[in-house]
Amino acid sequence: MKIKEVERMIYNLLQEYKEHLQEKYRPDTANTYYKRLCTLFEGQSLFLKDKLDIPLIIEKIGSIKHKNYFSQSKNAFLHFCKWQNVNLSAGVLERIGELEKGTRKKYRHLEVVDVKEVEEKINQLENNKLKLSYRVMIATGLRVSELAGITPKDCDIEEDYIILNIIGKGGDKQTVSIISSEYPNLYEQIKSQIENTPQDKKLFYSAVYLQAKAKELGFKCHDLRRAFAKIEYRKSQSKSEVQKKLRHSNGKTTNIYIRSMIKL
Repeated sequence: MKIKEVERMIYNLLQEYKEHLQEKYRPDTANTYYKRLCTLFEGQSLFLKDKLDIPLIIEKIGSIKHKNYFSQSKNAFLHFCKWQNVNLSAGVLERIGELEKGTRKKYRHLEVVDVKEVEEKINQLENNKLKLSYRVMIATGLRVSELAGITPKDCDIEEDYIILNIIGKGGDKQTVSIISSEYPNLYEQIKSQIENTPQDKKLFYSAVYLQAKAKELGFKCHDLRRAFAKIEYRKSQSKSEVQKKLRHSNGKTTNIYIRSMIKL
């Protein structure tokens, strides 16, 4: 088989895999897994659906030292194998597990984020759609990727609340609510946005755009989710209630948010 034919096969299969991921996961997760698998499959001398250079792939996975990057690459590979019905031996799976134990988290220096200062910057925005995007994130704790994917047909407007149906982390269908008695102005603004947006169009800006604009304003979109956690904990003093609203499967993750460098 000629090299170009092999390369074409690899490319076509990866594109199919990307489409498969997009059907199961949020856009950012699908894109991450696709990129990680592309890296793992570089240098395959022969690639057929039922024939992989497993030792080469394991060697590449083993060279990854950061925990998150390793987990993404591992999941991308395992999802691919499941999708293509590639059976991995117990020894290979055990080896991947051993390699993962040797990884470490990549820490970054965290600065204190003052919520009042952030809200003032948001309130000063002239772009109402951008302003609304950030306000919804603070009020609901939505991840930026979850917010960016919402269309009017994903929303249920009731007299006292609005339900936003989203695809959460891991591809699960989840819901968040905005209660009119708690956020009367925001309720009306979102209701208007829903009613004036075509059914197949997104209500808010893309995740990339929202992240870029947040950076210009001096904060990160995920800081708004952390702020939501701290605000909700101050209200309820219940970690389990905050965990439920953040949609965390593990309470330890919720504790990290509650103890985050957020000043209310």
